[in-house]
Amino acid sequence: MTGYSSAGRSYVAVEDAGGVMRDLSPWVERVGPLGRELAGRDAAGVNDATPRTAAGTDTAQEFTLSGRWDDTPDIGPDAVLSGIVGMAVAVEYGPAGNGPGRRRVSGRFVCLSYRISSASGEPVRFEARFRQDGPAALGTW
Repeated sequence: MTGYSSAGRSYVAVEDAGGVMRDLSPWVERVGPLGRELAGRDAAGVNDATPRTAAGTDTAQEFTLSGRWDDTPDIGPDAVLSGIVGMAVAVEYGPAGNGPGRRRVSGRFVCLSYRISSASGEPVRFEARFRQDGPAALGTW
């Protein structure tokens, strides 16, 4: 998966196990693709000379969050993400922040995994993988 380097401008909030939205922006460095995606279906007729496609239903897309691991109680990525694996939670993403008029992607997603990794001499990292659970909305703040 490719991703967008947040570089400190993006806003990412994830609902914790208690139902509270938590801003993970200070720790998130990459957001794997997140938006809206539709399945296409073949709409060509018997006498059509070229292919035709009609938009289908929303696909159940997946995306990842990754960045610097922190176990700060209640607010750090470890406290938020470790408690929601297997749960459907709200996610809000603003690629250019959460100011008025900025793009907002939101929806409910199941947290499929939460992993921690490290390499010698490198900071400890985290990665969480989510799968869509209902419609994703493209709007503005």
